[in-house]
Amino acid sequence: MKLEEIQELWNKDRDIDIENLATESVKIPQIHDKYLKIYIDERIRLKSLEFGLAKMTKLKLEYYAGTLSNEELTEHNWEPFLTKIIKTERYTYLDSDEDLFKIKANITLMQEKINYVESVIKMINNRGFQIKSAIDWIKFKHGIA
Repeated sequence: MKLEEIQELWNKDRDIDIENLATESVKIPQIHDKYLKIYIDERIRLKSLEFGLAKMTKLKLEYYAGTLSNEELTEHNWEPFLTKIIKTERYTYLDSDEDLFKIKANITLMQEKINYVESVIKMINNRGFQIKSAIDWIKFKHGIA
């Protein structure tokens, strides 16, 4: 799910209907469940990306060391790396590697989505207090103790 889609969902769910506070109160568990599922799905995707990054990093280390087998080169459609580099230079190549960069960019995006959903869940957790405050305000406004 894209960040924009999650933001659109929250834009629809975030408003509290002041005229129907009882209904809004009952909806809290359903809204919480909705965003908790999104949160869990995104966390699972993040872990998958992190595992993929670790695997690709190992492959790229072997590639830049020149120890990657011909089968693996063919499988990934890579040309053999013929330049001799010293061990410490491998990490310079890794840091600028396009395949690793794409995975890292996806991980960063996924972390931002997770942070956003976490903040939404925190707001949902406080929703009951917000509804209670609205009820208290209405009581105060009408002179009900």
